[in-house]
Amino acid sequence: MNKVFLLPLVLAMLFMYLVDRKSISNAPAVNRWVSRALYVASVGIWIYGTTTKSAIYMATWVARFIDMWLPSAL
Repeated sequence: MNKVFLLPLVLAMLFMYLVDRKSISNAPAVNRWVSRALYVASVGIWIYGTTTKSAIYMATWVARFIDMWLPSAL
């Protein structure tokens, strides 16, 4: 991926957090932690996806992780 697009994406993520900051701070404690954990996880996935040259994408790992809790198909 072209590194020129990294700064606007980081700024968009920061703007999104600043917009949601008030509603996150008014949420119950568990919801605050879940929201912040999702922000951190999404930033980590985004950074991994933009810096890796590998053919295995993060979405594949996340799908396998989610499959552990889903019931098997009939």
